[in-house]
Amino acid sequence: MRECGTPDVPSFTALRKTQANLVQSIGPHSNHHVSPLGNHFFMNHPMRLFAMDWSNPLVRKHIHIYPELSPVISETWQAQKWLHEVDPNELPPMWADWSSAQNRHRHFYVNELARTKSGEFVIVLRWVTIAMTSDREGGQVHADILRVTSQETSESGLFCTIHSRQDRIPAQSLAQNILEIQATYGEGLKFSDYSPHQYTVVNPLREISKGRPMFRLRVIPWSDDVSGNVSKQYNAHTNVYITNAHLPHRMLAQEFFIRYCSTSQVASSSEQFVALCEDFKCNKWTETYDCELDEEILFQLIPHFLPADNPQQSETASHIGVNGSKNCRRDLNGGSEAFKETVDGYEALYHPGSPRNTEQTIQCIRWQIWQACYGKEDAVKESATATGVKDKISQYWIDQLLIKFKEHDKERIKNPDTRDPRLNSKSLKGDGRKLVVEEISREIQLELWNWVIQQPQGSYEKLAVNDPGRNDLRPGDHYNILLETRGIDPHLDTPGELLHSWLLGPDKYVWHSTSKGWSSDYESIFAVRLQSSCLDGLTIPPPRAEYMMKYKNSLIGKHFKSLQQLAVFHLHGLCSNQLFNLWKATGELGACLWMPEIRNLDIYLVSLFQILIDNLLDAWADVDPRRIITKIKLHVLTHLPEDIRRFGPAVIFATEVFECFNAVFRLCSILSNHLAPSRDIALALGGMERFKHIISGGYWRDVETNRYICAGVAIREFFKKNQHVQRQLGWADDSKITPGQIKLVPADRKSRRRVMYRWSELIKDLNLVAGDSISPSAESVWNPCMLVMSRSKDICRVGAWVCLEYKNVSSIIISAKYLLMCSQNITAARIVKILIENGKSAAPSNVRILLEHFRILDHKDERLNMPILVNLTEIIVASGSDILFDFNAQHDCVSTGCQIGVSDTYVMQERMQTTKHKACIVHVNDGRYLLNMHALHNAHLIREALPRHLVAPVPLKSDRVEFHKQLSASLQVSGVEKRALTRTKAAETRERNKKAKEAAGS
Repeated sequence: MRECGTPDVPSFTALRKTQANLVQSIGPHSNHHVSPLGNHFFMNHPMRLFAMDWSNPLVRKHIHIYPELSPVISETWQAQKWLHEVDPNELPPMWADWSSAQNRHRHFYVNELARTKSGEFVIVLRWVTIAMTSDREGGQVHADILRVTSQETSESGLFCTIHSRQDRIPAQSLAQNILEIQATYGEGLKFSDYSPHQYTVVNPLREISKGRPMFRLRVIPWSDDVSGNVSKQYNAHTNVYITNAHLPHRMLAQEFFIRYCSTSQVASSSEQFVALCEDFKCNKWTETYDCELDEEILFQLIPHFLPADNPQQSETASHIGVNGSKNCRRDLNGGSEAFKETVDGYEALYHPGSPRNTEQTIQCIRWQIWQACYGKEDAVKESATATGVKDKISQYWIDQLLIKFKEHDKERIKNPDTRDPRLNSKSLKGDGRKLVVEEISREIQLELWNWVIQQPQGSYEKLAVNDPGRNDLRPGDHYNILLETRGIDPHLDTPGELLHSWLLGPDKYVWHSTSKGWSSDYESIFAVRLQSSCLDGLTIPPPRAEYMMKYKNSLIGKHFKSLQQLAVFHLHGLCSNQLFNLWKATGELGACLWMPEIRNLDIYLVSLFQILIDNLLDAWADVDPRRIITKIKLHVLTHLPEDIRRFGPAVIFATEVFECFNAVFRLCSILSNHLAPSRDIALALGGMERFKHIISGGYWRDVETNRYICAGVAIREFFKKNQHVQRQLGWADDSKITPGQIKLVPADRKSRRRVMYRWSELIKDLNLVAGDSISPSAESVWNPCMLVMSRSKDICRVGAWVCLEYKNVSSIIISAKYLLMCSQNITAARIVKILIENGKSAAPSNVRILLEHFRILDHKDERLNMPILVNLTEIIVASGSDILFDFNAQHDCVSTGCQIGVSDTYVMQERMQTTKHKACIVHVNDGRYLLNMHALHNAHLIREALPRHLVAPVPLKSDRVEFHKQLSASLQVSGVEKRALTRTKAAETRERNKKAKEAAGS
């Protein structure tokens, strides 16, 4: 910088000093940890990371503190677990009227007596927000309460009886808290013997808070193995990231809100979670500055659910994994392959089984460790096979115990020189000798049990003498700490996620089953068809069909996301009817998985989602009855309805954003010196968190003045205005996007003039009729636009398919008998031109959109089960704010007989035009299209707009149980033959290897 002439460049020493001061003031500090298995790693603890959220105005305004009752479920705080299952003692404990300067320091806590403005006494149980209800004001905080009958006594006391009936009142109706009531009645405040004791005292959190507000944050930890290299050489690191579940999902889908915690090349996720869970302890409160309340607060962290891929979630749940006989981490379904082929075993795979619970898992782990102390390796393996329980941390101790038992057994039983003196007696024979050997083995078992309890030594020595964990196995030290971490149950709270359980599961399976037998001609036909797809309303990049066919067995998630939305339109003549039905079932279910909001949860799960899951599994059974036995990802789908009910829409527990953040981690990895990667990466990403906090306007305590300060105005404005910096930090702000917003077509580079049209010319060119109420005067001048923003904030370009409100739309050619609406006042159209009146402001009222009007037929296409769009050959005019949302439609090439031809465009190579023409689909006419019901974008809006009979799924099998029985009967025959053939081949292989070994020895 000095060489470039930059003024006032600080010295390197001054820079490092400033950085050290910022680390001290802001954090996070990278702490060194030694895992229970003796592995070293560094962690940026989430307590300090989330303290930044409270003190950052950019983030704090989006933190939703309390669970919310809402008719529309789009966030995890509106779903069942947060709203109904979570213990009130794990929710935010207090509320105050922050909008009132007089009342903001009157804190109301749960489990305390309070008085309302009407003079009634109540016990507050929890706080909840009511949103969008008809009988109460939306967005208000309410209190779930118990009514209290009170009676004034002659000694100016108060006698209270607490009732068991719960009710809900607005929090604003509370007038006095327990401290004010005690100040009034003092010792005269008494409760009846029937009143629960826990509600008759001051909440002990008041003593901890010292008058400061207290909150609890629910967080989402994630872990996976990641390569630290950019090259193909795999450099395994196990990473842990975490996000703030109190932020809206649209923000959590941005890399800006992913918080890096730790990485290690040696410590597993189970070991790193031990360090992470230090921040989840019930007595752990962290002080920070709340920039919205302008005061210091205390907050706690509690985990909510654990997204990851299936192998990682199995480790998290102390499960044996997908290759075990009981290969579901969620339930006890499964068994041997022969059992899965029976009627009961096979039918069970199509439904969720008896749920696992942590108590049984812990008992199973304890039993395995106890058996390992006795040296019974086979018993440990049989237990893992029979129960599906295999814990990462306990397995470390089991392996050591088995070795130690062998050593003790050799020393004290088998070695004549060192064995127990009792075994030296020549008269000790037969059963008597066996009893002595058994007794010595039991002594060894008890000694090894006491030994393992004292491991690891450093952790054991820190325990107090009266600590119950001193004489027993301890979570974290001896087995998975998540099994006893408050707030989560690893069996229930590891939801199936979209990337690995769907895109790399059923999507991948159906693609492989379809394409594996294709000839080169079939591949070429499908590639041309796929490349010719209309992409408007899909929000996916061009499919690169030739690449996908060339590497059809090495595709990744984005390719399968494109295929599930488009492939079904192009498979005619390329696959069997069974596979085609499977593609339809896959596309229909996939679209519902990506819905960002659910308006009626019961209808969604029972009448839509469950039927689609059943259809997909039955379609797979038609193609390959054994697939559900061999692929656990199909059975995982049966648990998705419960996951969605408990956590919200499936996109909430998707993991793509974590996978995207891996690129940030990878850059830190390759730029480190690779001598201490865990420490170096933690420091580098800790520095990035500080930079994000400072540049985005976050506050921190100044060491010198002891005041909370933030960066200057110029720095904050630089972040707000510089989109390049925002992109680098993973921040996207859509608050400035407004419906009806347009972008003009750029002016000509040479003349620097914009294209202009007279309305009369447009009418002539499009064969329109003037005089419409919304149509402007014939002599008005208009500029063309590239795009217009819909109400759902979709970018709608010329040629896009859109739904719009018909009440604000004028039809140039009035044809009311053809106006079959999607629903009231809604119709479908395709944009022809976007115009804004010359010289006028870019207000939506000054924008006119010309659209081709399409009729939606009252029946579905029989082949694809999709609504049919028919061109009415009329143009309608809409204003800028009439567009509701965009959608995708594909030309019905099958019914119109479209064929592959040569287009007028040329193939581009090295950014230069070649002489080769592109092959494409030549559409016969422009009159019939199919509304793409497999599209992920706006799937929820499309299904709300269309009539019920056009979107309701139809069960694929009328009697599923009988269908599965028939399949089971055939599997029991083919399965026996398959296993017999496998045994024969194995025997032949062993014999062949034996002969080869003998020949080599001779």
